Amino acid sequence: MTSNVFSVLNTAKVGLLAQQLAIEVTGQNIANVQTEGYSRQEINFEAKNARHTSLGQIGTGVRVVGVKRAHDKFLFSQILGEGDRLGEFGVRKDVFEQLEVLFSESNQQGINQSLSKFFSTLQDLSSNPTGLPERSNVIAEAQNLKITFNKLGESIFQIQRNLDATVKVEAVKINSYISEIAELNRAIHANEPGNFSANDLRDKRDKKVKELSELIDLNVVDEMDGQISLTLKNGTPLVLRSEAFTLSTQLNGNNKGFQDIVVSGLSGTSTNVTEIVTGGSLKGLIDMRDKEIPTIKDKLDRLATGFIQEFNNTHQNGFGLDGTTGNNFFEPPSVTTEINTNNNGTATVTATNGSPSTISNDKFEITITGANTFTLTNLTTGAASGTFSFTAGSTFNIAGGFAVSISSGATVGDKFKISVSEDATQNFAISSDVASNASKIGAGLNSSSDGTNALRLIGLQSKLSFNSVTHIAEGSGAFTFNEFYNSIVSDLGIQSFSTQASFEQQEGILLQLNTRRESKSGVSIDEEFINMVKFQQAYNASARLIGVVDELLDTVISQV
Repeated sequence: MTSNVFSVLNTAKVGLLAQQLAIEVTGQNIANVQTEGYSRQEINFEAKNARHTSLGQIGTGVRVVGVKRAHDKFLFSQILGEGDRLGEFGVRKDVFEQLEVLFSESNQQGINQSLSKFFSTLQDLSSNPTGLPERSNVIAEAQNLKITFNKLGESIFQIQRNLDATVKVEAVKINSYISEIAELNRAIHANEPGNFSANDLRDKRDKKVKELSELIDLNVVDEMDGQISLTLKNGTPLVLRSEAFTLSTQLNGNNKGFQDIVVSGLSGTSTNVTEIVTGGSLKGLIDMRDKEIPTIKDKLDRLATGFIQEFNNTHQNGFGLDGTTGNNFFEPPSVTTEINTNNNGTATVTATNGSPSTISNDKFEITITGANTFTLTNLTTGAASGTFSFTAGSTFNIAGGFAVSISSGATVGDKFKISVSEDATQNFAISSDVASNASKIGAGLNSSSDGTNALRLIGLQSKLSFNSVTHIAEGSGAFTFNEFYNSIVSDLGIQSFSTQASFEQQEGILLQLNTRRESKSGVSIDEEFINMVKFQQAYNASARLIGVVDELLDTVISQV
């Protein structure tokens, strides 16, 4: 078999079509130079199968074997891993900034200023214990102190509620991404026959996965058919090829009715992943709602109860203008009880503040260990407080003043929480007797007309009533009221600064990774212009070859 003019014409034709396709791909790259997540596409040429002649094999031109996108799987995996940390730190940074504004003393309405003004009115009262204006001022500043505590406590709890609402919103966003990724899996699988790749669909899927990684921690598994599967770091599936496993929320009765995160599973099963999520903005929301804010609020609640206890204990020793003594200046906090929703028994717990002057301000948990025994754990300090016996329905005293009664029906493992400081900041209040009658303020110690007890009340301002964790009733602590409050503010500031630094560092890491991605996968206009000229010249050469064949055919025809 020998060469012929028409084989040359075919070679020119396939070359023309191949270069035309290459120019089209170059145009696609240039058009998407600003498209976020777009990966540069590269055309792959391959010589067509040669044909045999009497002189040996002769090539038959070129063919396009694929259009490949520039994609680095390892780099993409790094971006996903750092993305979930950025999402988490971003949430923490925003919430800590909100808390810093709440605790700011710049508006002259903070706890420190309110305490200072309150003790200042007591100083005036000690100088004129029978003066009604001085007594009215004490009541007025006590009301201001009450409002300051109430407002701060309610604002902190409002942030918790807002975070809980955002958890639900975040779950809806995650579900949207999960469904879109599963749908893109289906589309990619349907549009990748043979060795061809659905590049634009893959870019779109990668962009969705990247955005999802900032919301929740992910493991990405590449399947053999071009699809991917997504799981949490512990293996809980979110996407298995084209099947999506959506998130939902359910109330947690052991956590103030806040929302837990549940992932639907195979065969109608579901998994509670609230404690399993390890990254992303969802992790930040859960941690701030369930760990960081409760820690701050618990300390503030203990400050409130400790202050009330110390002030009332001293105030009860004083005499009012009406001759009465033993009066509480502030309302003693009441006891709150919580029954664990996972209890198997039917027992209930009732508890009252049996000794306001000695009751512990810490939070405690009762765990039933037998028919008539239980252990007591101090949740504030983490220390075991001993094993106790009880008779169902009978009242017994624990932890300095909790008057507790456990009904029948308790089973081993049942748990109950008791606390006198729960929500004490929001419930901080002046005794109704004192608020309605300033004559009951116990300024006198030896009589109703001296100011000795008012001076003792002023002395509480410098009394070391707290350690680094909680209230020390006997006054052998290391911090005053103001110092304990300042330690709360200081810890908040340190955490906020640390989170801000971590967020900025994470931004820098992702910026570097995205820059590396752009250098490998992004579109370079200069490079595309060079390719365009190269493909254009090749196209022109193929067209010129067709012209040459046309001249050859004219020569043959003229000879005939």
